[in-house]
Amino acid sequence: MSTRISTMISQTNVWAKDVYSKLRRTKQIGSVGEMLDTQLNRCLSTVDITLLGIGHMVGSGVYVLTGPLAKKIAGPAIVLAYIISGLASLLAALCYSEFSVRFPRAGSAYSYTYISLGEFWAFVVGWNMIMENLIGIAAVSRAFSSYIDSLVDGVIRNYTATHISETIGLNSMSENLDILAFLIVVVFVIFLTSGVRVTSYLNNLFSLINIGVIVIVVSVGAYFSDTKNWRLPPNSYGKGGFMPYGWSGVFAASASCFYAYIGFDSIATSGEEAKDPQRSIPIATLLSMAFATLSYVGVSAVLTLMTPYYTINESGLPDALGMHGAVWAKYLVVSGACCGMVTVLIGTMYALTRIVYSMADDGLLFAWMGSVNEKTQIPLQAMYFFASIGALLALVVDITTLIEMMSIGTLLAYLVVSTSVIIVRYQPVETIHHSLSADFDNQQELNELSAESPPNENGDHLVRNSIYDSRKDSDSSVDESRPSIWHSVRNQLLKIRVRRFASDSMLTIYVAIMVCFIFVLCALGPTLLKEAKQNGAWNIVIAVLAIVIAITFTLIALQEQNTSALRYKVPFVPFLPTLSIVINIALMTNLNVLTWIRLIVWMALGFIIYFAYGINHSALNPESVKVRKTVKNWGSLDDHSYLTGETASIGSAY
Repeated sequence: MSTRISTMISQTNVWAKDVYSKLRRTKQIGSVGEMLDTQLNRCLSTVDITLLGIGHMVGSGVYVLTGPLAKKIAGPAIVLAYIISGLASLLAALCYSEFSVRFPRAGSAYSYTYISLGEFWAFVVGWNMIMENLIGIAAVSRAFSSYIDSLVDGVIRNYTATHISETIGLNSMSENLDILAFLIVVVFVIFLTSGVRVTSYLNNLFSLINIGVIVIVVSVGAYFSDTKNWRLPPNSYGKGGFMPYGWSGVFAASASCFYAYIGFDSIATSGEEAKDPQRSIPIATLLSMAFATLSYVGVSAVLTLMTPYYTINESGLPDALGMHGAVWAKYLVVSGACCGMVTVLIGTMYALTRIVYSMADDGLLFAWMGSVNEKTQIPLQAMYFFASIGALLALVVDITTLIEMMSIGTLLAYLVVSTSVIIVRYQPVETIHHSLSADFDNQQELNELSAESPPNENGDHLVRNSIYDSRKDSDSSVDESRPSIWHSVRNQLLKIRVRRFASDSMLTIYVAIMVCFIFVLCALGPTLLKEAKQNGAWNIVIAVLAIVIAITFTLIALQEQNTSALRYKVPFVPFLPTLSIVINIALMTNLNVLTWIRLIVWMALGFIIYFAYGINHSALNPESVKVRKTVKNWGSLDDHSYLTGETASIGSAY
C-alpha cells in the first residue's frame, strides 16, 4: 500500500513538473535569419506606420467619449484627463517599442510575452487581445451606428425599439438592441473577405479626411469659443469652474480616456512589415501618440468652450456646432466620424485575424482557426467565427459596458509588456533569444538574408540596408560602453557595483512580488487610508506594503543590465516600466466589479481551451511536428496578390 502511494506521489510530482515546465517554456528563435524571415512584405515606411497608428487611435474615441465624459465626470477638465491618460499610454507605448525593436515579429504583446515570460502568460495576453479586438469591433460598430442614426434624427433606433423588439419579444432589451451595428459588422466582414484592391486607397482617403475634419473642427470651434464656459459659477452645475467635479472626476475620466489611446499597439504589430523596424517603430510611436493627444485635447477644449459642459448632448460635437448655426460643420463632423470609424473597424478586424492566426499557428488555439484560404490568403474561418461573436455583442451590449470590458483586457496586456521589459533588460544577452541588436554582424547570414529579401525601389535589398543602417547609426543610440545616468546615480549613492546577473527565477520572483504588492496597495489603498484616519494601526499595513515594494524594486534595480546595443531602448529602466505598471494597475482597480467578473469568465473559458487543447498541441512540444503553412506573402503588397489592396489598408487603418 505504501509503495503504491509512493508511486502515485512520484508520478504526481513528475506530472506537476512537466506541466510547470510547459507553462514556463519560451519561444525560441533559432537565428537572426528566422527573426527577420516573414511571409509578409517589408514595405512600410516610417510615414506609413505613423499613419497606421493615427488611423487606429484617432477614430471613435474623439467623437464618442468626449461629450459624455465632459458632461458627467470631468467637466472642462476633460482636457487634463486626456493629457494624463495620454502620458500613461505613452509609457506603455515606449515598452512596446523596445520589444518591437528587439523582436520585429507579428503578434505584438502576445509574441513579446511568449519570447520573454513563457507560454502561459503569452496565452493570457493573447486571449485578452482577442477579447480586446472582439469588443472593439462591437464598440466601434455601436458608435458608427449612432452617428449614422443621428443623420436621420434617430429614426433607425426608434423603429428598432418600437417594432423589431416587440415583434421578436425583446421588449426588455429594446434600449440596447442595435440592428444597424450588427449589419455594419456583417458588411465589413463581406468587404474584407472579397479582398478588394481599392481597400488601401479607401482607407488612406478616410484617414486623411478624418485628420482634415479634426483640424477644421478645432479651428471652427475656436472661433465659437467663450472662456466664460470654463468659469461657470458653482450654482450653475456641480462645483463650478474648470474642475466642477474636482480631481477625483479628472482621474475617473482618465481611466475611461485610456480607451481613446487603445490602438497604438497596432504600430508594434507592423514589425514584420516595416522596412526598418528598429528606426521606424519608435519614431512612429512618438509621432502618432503626440498627434492623438493634441487631437483629443484640442477637440475637448473647443467642445467645452463652445457650450457649457452640462448642456453637452450625447453626440457632442455635432450638436454643439449646430447650436452656433454651423450646420455644415455638424454634417462635416458626422462624415469625419464615419471615416474615422471605418479605418478603426477594418484595422480591428484585421488585427483580430492576425492574433488568432499567430496563436493557432503556435498550436495554442484550434488548428482550423489558422487555416488560410488559398484564394484570398486570409484565415477566413477565424474571421467568420470571431466576427460573428463581435456582431452579436454589437447587437445586444451597450457601448459603456463594452468600453469597460475592452479597457481591462488592454490594461492587462500593457501591464504584462511593461513587466516583460524589466525581465528582459536584466537578463544576460546570451539568454535573450536572438533579439535583433544594432551591432548585428554575421556577414554570411546577412548576405543570405539580403539575397532573399525583396529589393526596394532603388534596387537595394531591404534587410541589408536595415542591418547596415542599424550598425551605422549605433552611435546615435545608447552608448553601452559608458554608464547610463541611472547607473551613475546608483553607483554614486549606493557605492554598489553589481557584477553579475540574478538568476532568471530570482528575477522573476522579485518582479512578481513587486507587481502583486502594487496591486494590493492600489486595490486596498483608498480603503486603508480611510480606516487609518480612525485607527492609526492601519498605517502600519500601508507602510509594510510600501516597504516591500521599495525593497523588491531596489533588488531589481541593483542588478546588472544587459548591454545589447539596440536602436531604441526604454530609458530609465526600471523606473519608467515600473511607473507604467503602477498606472495600469491603478486604472484596472478603478474599474467596477462586474467588469472583473466578466474578465474572470472570459479567462476561465480561455484556460479550459488552453489546458484541454493548447498545452498538448503547442508547437513547442518535443513530439509535435509543426506543419508550416506555405502561404505566399500572406498580407503582402505584391502586385500579383489578390489581397494587394486589403493588406495595404493596414497602413492607414490598423
